[in-house]
Amino acid sequence: MLYDSTKNLLQSILQALETGDETLWDDQTESGNACLYEMHQMSGRLYKAYKSDTLNAHSVVQSSLPEKLNRAMPHVRTMVIAIRNKDQSRALESGKAALAEMNGNGPSAISAVAMEARPESKEGSAVGAAPKGLKAGSRG
Repeated sequence: MLYDSTKNLLQSILQALETGDETLWDDQTESGNACLYEMHQMSGRLYKAYKSDTLNAHSVVQSSLPEKLNRAMPHVRTMVIAIRNKDQSRALESGKAALAEMNGNGPSAISAVAMEARPESKEGSAVGAAPKGLKAGSRG
């Protein structure tokens, strides 16, 4: 699947950055741009990595890919810019953040899960809270 090969490409860029071989900056820039291109292609509405299965056409995995990609792409862009500027630490940081988003455990994914875990709104969530318009302790 293209998604997996794109993740592998991103991982290989990160491995090259971790080795610190500064002679490969141009290669890493090209690989980063290829990664961005693939991500952009997959994040569109018309993308289908394979022939859709009518029984499982709306599976969670299929519907979450564009979201993961859209959260990861800004990090990949920042990584490519950092590679162009030969800023290894910033490139590594951004690349790792992008990979975390693609794996579904980035900061955006964690905050989304935390928001879903809270079924009640802030208003009226306290036990014994006074209704709107009434002060606590007063009778209406």
